[in-house]
Amino acid sequence: MKPLGEIEEELANKTEPILGFRPSSKIKRGPIGIIISIICIVIVIRELNRTGVL
Repeated sequence: MKPLGEIEEELANKTEPILGFRPSSKIKRGPIGIIISIICIVIVIRELNRTGVL
């Protein structure tokens, strides 16, 4: 099994041409990443409530 850091590097290499920039774990751990994570969690909870799962 590959270490998590190696998997992240491979995914970053694959997505760089598509996104136009190289996503890094520094972005995910910074304030921008926290805000994006909170928005995603809110969307998931709202969708689960709407479908009746929660």
